[in-house]
Amino acid sequence: MSQRYPALPNDPAPARRQTHRNHQMDLLRIGFAACVLLSHAPELSDGNASRDLLHRLSPNATLGSFGVDGFFLLSGYLIVKSWQISPNLLDYLRKRILRIVPGYLVAALLSTLALGLLIPAVPHYFSHFGVRFPVSVLLLSSPMAPKVGPGMHYHDVNGSLWTITYEFRCYLLVALFGICGLFKRPVLWLILTVFLLSVSASPPLQRLLYWHTHYLITEDPAFLYHLNAAFFVGGCFYLFRSHIRFHPILGISAALAVGVALRFPAAFEDVLDLCGGYLLFYLTSVRFKALASMDRFPDISYGLYVYGWPVEMLLIWYLRASPWIIFPIALCISACFGWVSWHYIERPMLKFKRRSSAPLPG
Repeated sequence: MSQRYPALPNDPAPARRQTHRNHQMDLLRIGFAACVLLSHAPELSDGNASRDLLHRLSPNATLGSFGVDGFFLLSGYLIVKSWQISPNLLDYLRKRILRIVPGYLVAALLSTLALGLLIPAVPHYFSHFGVRFPVSVLLLSSPMAPKVGPGMHYHDVNGSLWTITYEFRCYLLVALFGICGLFKRPVLWLILTVFLLSVSASPPLQRLLYWHTHYLITEDPAFLYHLNAAFFVGGCFYLFRSHIRFHPILGISAALAVGVALRFPAAFEDVLDLCGGYLLFYLTSVRFKALASMDRFPDISYGLYVYGWPVEMLLIWYLRASPWIIFPIALCISACFGWVSWHYIERPMLKFKRRSSAPLPG
C-alpha cells in the first residue's frame, strides 16, 4: 500500500522535509550503484560493452551510464534543495565536502594500495608514482596511479571515481548560482539546462565547443556537458516543483518514452534525463509504508559505488570467472565495504555537518 509522500515534491516546508528520509531515494541510489557494477563486470572482463544488458538494446547506452545519470538527477534535485534551505556559502561547502570527500579519499587510497599489492603490476610499484597522482586525487578524479593487472583490459586502480570530480563541480556551480542571486530567477537555470541538453545531444555542437588540452584540470568536455545536463534537469525538478504534477498515467508514459528512445540512440540520453527524470521523481513522490522500517538502515550507496571497481578487478584477476558470477560476489563484498564506509567514514563526518536533525540511520 502506498500514499503520497508528504514532503515531495511540492511541499516547500523545509522543517517538515528534514524530519523524513525518502526511502525511495535510498533504494534508487543503491539500485543505480548496482547497475554500475552490473555494467562493469562484463566490460572489465571483455574490454568492451558488448555484453552489457542495456547496450544490447541501444548502442549509445550502458547500464553504467544509466546508473550514473540516475545519481546525477537525484543529486541535482537534492543539492539545489540543500542550497535553497540553507543559502550560506561556507555552510554549504562544508556540508558538501564532508559528504563526499572523506569517502572518496579513503576509497582512492585504499584502491591504490590494495590493487598495487594484490595484483602484479610494474616492478617497484610504489616508486613509479608521479605528480599526476596527487593532482588527480586533489581534483577528486580517478587516481592516476601506475597501471595494474598486466594482461587485463583495464589497468586503473579505481575507474569508477572519475564521476566524483564532475559531481563536485556541479556543487560549485550551484554555489555560484546562489551567491550571484540567480536562483531568484529560476528561468536562468532552465535556460542553461536546455543549452546543456542541446549540446549533449548534438555531436556537431560538441565539436564546435570542444577543447583538447588540460584534461586533468578541465576533464573531458563531452562528459562535462552530459553529466551537467542530468544534474541541471534534477535541479529543475526541484526549482519548478510547484508547477509539476505527478500522475500514474504520465509516469507510465514517461517509462514508455524511455523505452521507445532506445531505438533512437542520438536522442536517448536527453529522453532519459527528461522522461526518466519525471519517472524517477514520480517514484520518490510516493510514500510506501512498507519502507518505513528503513529509517535505521545505513546508506551504503556511496560505498557500494566507489568500491565496486577495485573489488571486481580483484575478482576477475583471481577467479577468471564469468562476469555473471563476478557480479553477485562483487555486489555482496562491495555492499559490506559500503556498510563499513557508512559507519566509520561517512556517518562520523555527517555528524559535523548536522546541527539538529532526525537521528542518523543505522
